[in-house]
Amino acid sequence: MKKKIFAIITDFGFDFSVASMKALILRSFLDAQIVDIDHSIKQFSILSGAFVINKVYKYFPKQTIFICIVDPGVGSEREPICIDIGDYKFIGPNNGLFHFILKDVKLTCKIYEIKEKFISPHSNTFHGRDLFTPAAIELAKDNYKIISPFDKNKLVFIPALEEENFVVVYIDGFGNIKTNIPVDNIKDKNILNISVNGILHKIKFAKTFSDAKNNELLCYKGSNNTLEIAANLASAKDIINVNIGDYIAIKKLYE
Repeated sequence: MKKKIFAIITDFGFDFSVASMKALILRSFLDAQIVDIDHSIKQFSILSGAFVINKVYKYFPKQTIFICIVDPGVGSEREPICIDIGDYKFIGPNNGLFHFILKDVKLTCKIYEIKEKFISPHSNTFHGRDLFTPAAIELAKDNYKIISPFDKNKLVFIPALEEENFVVVYIDGFGNIKTNIPVDNIKDKNILNISVNGILHKIKFAKTFSDAKNNELLCYKGSNNTLEIAANLASAKDIINVNIGDYIAIKKLYE
């Protein structure tokens, strides 16, 4: 039997909560491989969580089970769901966290609701440990009695992205700003006129950080093929004063 692979993403930070989730997995699969995707997601930022999940899952071995917990509505009536795209399964709340995966027209998804009552007792405030992780364990055991078909019309998406807006989706530890703007659609890659929060910034397009002076802003094609903004040896976030979810407008972006 192949080792089970679980990948976990949360907004918990460096917290023993993650260890308790891993402990549950190891009690059932002592040789399980457990990968920490990211626990530094900005707290409550469904947008950043959705971006990271979508950009990272394809690099994992097939049959990896993803436990995705960015859940500001924990304990509320939002549904716990499982998304099966064939090669991978994603478990988490129906709150927009799977926006990009569900919007990928190339994917064929089966959507299920997790029956909360399959495990008892459980807390109302830590579904990561008491609901989603046990569900992942049961699905790894091929126990599909814990799920039932889910009405796709009830799926929740991120409102800002539904209108095809350009926004800041993630800010890393260096203060580099990641957006959902596809670089391949940008016509003029010399100087970009980027408006954030009503303030215009003229930022040159570069290949790498050292193409700019110290503390100078630059734009570049990020590793996820979307536009990123950085500052050489400095924090673009601090210079621009930007936050996740802020809208970005670029003049003369498309042909």
